[in-house]
Amino acid sequence: MDSRKALVLQRERLTRKLPPLSEVIRGSLIERRLRCGKPNCRCAKGEGHHAWYLTVTFAGGRTEQVTVPERWVPTVRGWLRNYDRWWETLEKVSAINRGLLRKRWLGSETHRGRRRDVRKKRFTG
Repeated sequence: MDSRKALVLQRERLTRKLPPLSEVIRGSLIERRLRCGKPNCRCAKGEGHHAWYLTVTFAGGRTEQVTVPERWVPTVRGWLRNYDRWWETLEKVSAINRGLLRKRWLGSETHRGRRRDVRKKRFTG
């Protein structure tokens, strides 16, 4: 089989296995124990109230936190795993496409030895 065809098939197999893009989220899931400040609350003497947050850091250092209800934690964990799978696949597909670009360029007679006219055309209108 032609190595270019093999790369295209490999790329197709990788992208077929991806989860739906609508089920992807970037960030980190953080668990915290908080104290509410009420002197008679169980959290004053115990471990604190359980809270989950999704944190996302953006370019420029800005961080966003979103409170995640406990019942949604499994869903958010799945979306985070999906993000990782998309990212890993994106890197693999990018590598395949670089390989295809090299093979097309080096294997194409239309580009080999062809001089490009680098002179600018003058507009006369």
